[in-house]
Amino acid sequence: MSTERPREAFVLIGAGSTVFTPGLLSDLASSRTFDDVEVRLVDVVPEAAETMARLGRRIAEAAGSTMRVEAATDRREALKDARFVATTIAVGSADGWRADLDIPEAHGIHQTVGDSVGPGGVLRALRHVPELVAIATDIADVAPAAQLINYSNPLTANVRAVSKHTAVNAVGLCHGTMHTRAALAADLAGLGIDPDTVSARFAGLNHLGWLLDIRSGSRDLYPQLRELVEARAGGREAPASRREGVQSAVSADLMSTFGLYPAPGDRHVSEFFPGYLAFSQDGELGWGLQGGQDMTREYIDEKGRLWDSLRAQADGSEPLAPSRNQEAERLVAIAEALRTGSEHVELAVNVPNRGAIGNLPPEAVVEVPAVVGAHGIQPVSVGRLPEAIAAVLTARAHQQELTVEAAVTGARDVALQALTLDPLVPDAGTARRILDDAVAADPSHYDRFAA
Repeated sequence: MSTERPREAFVLIGAGSTVFTPGLLSDLASSRTFDDVEVRLVDVVPEAAETMARLGRRIAEAAGSTMRVEAATDRREALKDARFVATTIAVGSADGWRADLDIPEAHGIHQTVGDSVGPGGVLRALRHVPELVAIATDIADVAPAAQLINYSNPLTANVRAVSKHTAVNAVGLCHGTMHTRAALAADLAGLGIDPDTVSARFAGLNHLGWLLDIRSGSRDLYPQLRELVEARAGGREAPASRREGVQSAVSADLMSTFGLYPAPGDRHVSEFFPGYLAFSQDGELGWGLQGGQDMTREYIDEKGRLWDSLRAQADGSEPLAPSRNQEAERLVAIAEALRTGSEHVELAVNVPNRGAIGNLPPEAVVEVPAVVGAHGIQPVSVGRLPEAIAAVLTARAHQQELTVEAAVTGARDVALQALTLDPLVPDAGTARRILDDAVAADPSHYDRFAA
C-alpha cells in the first residue's frame, strides 16, 4: 500500500474558461511554490476539462514543473484536500451572455457589457448565484479551510451570496482597476513620469471603483491627471473608442460630476448610470461607447475559434501560446502569499465591507486594497467616500441584495423589484417584459420566475 501523502489541491471549477485557464496553468507551472500540488480541473463539459488537463500537462512539462494536472467529473471528490478553489463558471455559456444583451435590447435598453449591472447583470445573477452557492456549500462540507476565489460575474452579487449563505472564506478578483492604473500611468508618461513608479488606490464596488489617490513616489499626480482629462477627453459626441485612458468621455464626465476618476473604463462604469447608453445621431451609442459594445459582442463570438487553437495546443499539433493573462498572475501571487506567509499587497479584492469603507453598508461586498500573507486576506480600510459617491454605491448595494435574494429564493416579485430598481430599466412594465422574455427563452434557468 502506498504511504504517499495526498497532494494539496488547487481546484478550478469552470475549467473551460478559454483565457483564464491557460493563464492559470502557465503561472502555476512557473512558480516553484506549486510544484507539489495537484491541479484539478472541473467543468460541466467533460471534454473541456480533459482538453485543459492535457494542455496543462504540456505546460507543466515545458516549465519543468512537477505539479500534477487532472480533469475531474465529480466536484465533491475534486474538492478533497483543496487549499484553493477558483471559480470561473459561465452558466448558460456564451449563448446566455448574448441573451443578457439581446433581451433588454429588444425593449430599448442598450448595454455595453451586460455581465454585472443593468438588466443583463440581474439576469446573469439569477443564473449564477444558485450554482455558486451550491459550489460553496460543497466546499464548506468537503474542504472548509479552503480559500475560494471567485471570478464569475456579476462579481459583487456572487460573492455576497456566498458570504451570506455559507461560511466559506470567499473573495472576488477582477482585473479592472489594474487596467485603469496601467492606462492612466501610460498617459501620464507623456508628462515625463515613469509608469513603473505610479501607484494608485481605488475603492468602491466592482466595476465602479473610484481613484482615491495616484502618486509617483510622494508626488501627488491627481492635478496632472485632471489637466490631461480636461484637455483630451471627448464628450457626448466622442467617436467610438476601445481604448481606456484620459480621453474616455464617460469617465471624464463622471469625474467632473463627482470629483474622482472612476474605474474600470467607460464600457463598465456607464452601465451604472442612466443617460449614457443612448444612440447618437449617427445611429451608434454616444459618448464613444459603441466601441465597448462591439468589443463585448466580438469577445462572446470568438469562443469557438479559441477552442480550436486550445485543442491543437493540447494535442501538440500547435506550439504552446505565451501566457498573457494578468488576472491569473494575480491569483497565483495571492496563493503564494497565503501558502508561504510572505506578505503581498493586492490592488483590489472584493470582500464583505465590515467597515473597510466607512459610509457603505457593512454587509455590502466592496472592492478595496488588501494585504495578503500569514493572516489571510486582510482588506485595507480607506475611510469614508465622498457622500454623493457613497449614495450611488449604497443604492446599488441595496439593489444587489434584492438580486441575491431573488436568485436564492426564486421569488418572482423580488426579481422584478431588482430589475425595476436598475437605473437602465425605465419602469416596472419593462422589467416584467424582460423577465418574461428570459423565462420563455431559457426555461431551464428561469422557470422559477414564471408568472
